[in-house]
Amino acid sequence: MRVAVFCSSRENINELYKESAQIVGQWIGSHGATLIYGGVDKGLMRIVSSAVKETGGRTVGIVPITRLEVRNVFDDELIQARDLNERKAKMLSLSDVFVVLPGGYGTLDEFISIFTSLAFADNKTKQIILLNQNHLFDNTLEQIKVMIQERLMEQELMWRVKVASTPQECCNILDELNITQ
Repeated sequence: MRVAVFCSSRENINELYKESAQIVGQWIGSHGATLIYGGVDKGLMRIVSSAVKETGGRTVGIVPITRLEVRNVFDDELIQARDLNERKAKMLSLSDVFVVLPGGYGTLDEFISIFTSLAFADNKTKQIILLNQNHLFDNTLEQIKVMIQERLMEQELMWRVKVASTPQECCNILDELNITQ
């Protein structure tokens, strides 16, 4: 299984989020899965990729050429992208499932972009796991709910998004999805 992870590259963030990245990375590595991620050697990206490597998994970093100086040199594979849009497109095509860990505007953009792309895709299996730890994404989920209530989007699209409150719950969903892959 190839697991894309979207997350923060910031360093000075809540320790709880760092622990979550560690737990999810350990699941990916210990299940022989491949991590597909932004390839930056900072913040949660570094933590999740290190955990994957330490537990026997493989890492593929997809890095925009403008950020090559902060790429993770320990990745098994480096894929260069012209920009963030190309990076998202490559992650979409290479991944079986998407995990959204805590992050800022970049992570939010990745979540919405992948959700939108999957809504228009022929593929009927790819799903997103949103780790809504500390209610971080409550407002985003509420906005989606409002758009559904206003009939601006279909409720049926939400089958693609599984919401987890804890990293353990996220890993349980990964277990379920791994069985069906």
